[in-house]
Amino acid sequence: MKKMILSASALMFGAAMFAQSNVSTVDQTGAMNAATVAQTGTLNDSDVDQDGDENSSATDQNGTSNQFKVNQYGLQNESTVDQDGSRNIGGGTSLIWGTLQVGQRNISATTSNGNDNNAGTRQDGADNNATIYQLGNNNIANGGMWGINQLGDANDATIQQYGDDNYAHSDQYGNDNQFRITQSGASNYATNYQDGNRNSGGGVSFIWGINQVGSDNTATSSSVGDDNNSGTGQYGDANLASIDQLGNGNMANGGSFGIYQVGDLNDASIVQLGDYNTANTEQNGDENVSTTNQEGDSNVSYTNQDGFANNSDVDQLGDGNNSAVYQMGTSNISVVLQDGNLNMSTVSQTGMTHMSTVTQLGNSNVSTVTQND
Repeated sequence: MKKMILSASALMFGAAMFAQSNVSTVDQTGAMNAATVAQTGTLNDSDVDQDGDENSSATDQNGTSNQFKVNQYGLQNESTVDQDGSRNIGGGTSLIWGTLQVGQRNISATTSNGNDNNAGTRQDGADNNATIYQLGNNNIANGGMWGINQLGDANDATIQQYGDDNYAHSDQYGNDNQFRITQSGASNYATNYQDGNRNSGGGVSFIWGINQVGSDNTATSSSVGDDNNSGTGQYGDANLASIDQLGNGNMANGGSFGIYQVGDLNDASIVQLGDYNTANTEQNGDENVSTTNQEGDSNVSYTNQDGFANNSDVDQLGDGNNSAVYQMGTSNISVVLQDGNLNMSTVSQTGMTHMSTVTQLGNSNVSTVTQND
């Protein structure tokens, strides 16, 4: 009986040891591939597959129940993974991929510090560079299977999330695209999609494509074409910003941002269909609404709202139109329609509950509206 008790105790001890074990799998096919895995804690799972030559992978897992999968197919790809906390994963619940690189000289770095974060990166092509950094809990940089998905050459995407329950996703198809998403706070949502060549978020200095500081902010950006530039900055809570660009050489980025919001519950939208349009929106205060639609070429729109519950709607249909709207106060309303070419409109509202409607049909019309209390 004593022997049976000892055997049972040994079996239970072995099961406990097994339950606390980390798991690492490395598969390498090719020449001069390098993989390093460091696991500290319990129930961590790392899977590295390398098929090609001179690929490099480093995985560091510190904590409990972290999971990550790295697949590299090609030549001279580099991947770095750092997970510190509990239940961080790469590749979604199905754990398909945390990092997948197919091509040459792609570089990926993923860091998740906290609990229950999810990150995914895929790069097809050559010389792509992707970075995901998450500090907090329940952050997601993985839309479907990927937080960053780049197909092309020399794309550069960065996602940084500080706080809890943030979501970010970036897609780039083409060449030389850039985008940077930074979110600080809780429950922020940001997405980017670029299809074309040399599209940029954040300007040539690559400051930010989307920067959100606060909680419950939403920002979306879509650029389809060549040489478009977009930027969104939101500082406050529950702000909403949307930029859609279809064409070439469109600009929704004044300095660092095309949409700049400071306050709460502001809503701004910019839609550009055509070539070489420029639009900027600045909102300071709460519950301001701005909508800008440009359909044509070389249109320029600027909207500045400073106050509470102001509303601006600018529609430019044609080429070479110019609109400027200034609203300072409360509950002012401005509507501008330019249908034609080379029209110019300026609206300035200061005070409360002013209403202005400007309609320009034709070419080379000029209008100035000033409203004060």
